[in-house]
Amino acid sequence: MEQIESPQTLVHKPNPLEQTRNNELAPRANSIPAPTKVAGVSAMQPLPPRRSALDSILRFLGWTLASVVVLSLVMMAAGWWTVNNMSSQIFGSGTQTTIVEGAPIVESIRRANKQILIEHYNAVDVDYTEAPEGWLSFLGMRQNFVVLLKGRVPAGFDLSQIKDEDLWISPDGSKVQLVLPPPQIFADNVSIDFEYSRILVQSDTCPGFLCKDTISAYQNDILPQGRQLLIQASERSGIMQEVVESGTLYYENFLRALGFQEVRVIVRGTE
Repeated sequence: MEQIESPQTLVHKPNPLEQTRNNELAPRANSIPAPTKVAGVSAMQPLPPRRSALDSILRFLGWTLASVVVLSLVMMAAGWWTVNNMSSQIFGSGTQTTIVEGAPIVESIRRANKQILIEHYNAVDVDYTEAPEGWLSFLGMRQNFVVLLKGRVPAGFDLSQIKDEDLWISPDGSKVQLVLPPPQIFADNVSIDFEYSRILVQSDTCPGFLCKDTISAYQNDILPQGRQLLIQASERSGIMQEVVESGTLYYENFLRALGFQEVRVIVRGTE
């Protein structure tokens, strides 16, 4: 056995050939470029995920809807401002309308001519009898009808009677007074409701050459008498007073709508 004289003898001594190879490889290792760094970004930081197509569509629709809402609000505000501005120019800034000319108002009222305000529906009995005169009356010949007539009776004002002096307006245009003509029933417009009228009694023993025929009796006697009875029934039921009340209220509202603050309506014959 060989004896080790010193511990240093155990250390590996490099071979001259290996030393030369290592020196040749060292410059190549140093020539490999180091990873580049982007300013503010770590070389190992992952890139952010890309947005999906659905997310992009939703974001686009959201911005579109918001734009439509904003545009609608702007258009509404512009429209309101335009209408308000035009109203102020047409009607003025104040809420009071001053009218100092009465002739146009009277003319507009007079143009209505016959104004029907109230209509009554009544029923009356018409008793019609006809018999020959003179010595023929002793023969006992006669014609008799009892008819139930129903009809409508209209009433109102004949506004063609209004004159210019019937309307008074104060100098400042805030007060007005209107005088209406007396109320009246329009007899020419009384209508018979033949559908619900009935003949209750009919007796005719008079020949046609002595008494009127049935049609002539209806047209010339029964219907005119029935219209008159319908008018009388309407007068008893208070149609004239209803016309006064309705006409007064109607023309008070009419004149107030023209801008008058104090309005007085008088019906002639009822003061």
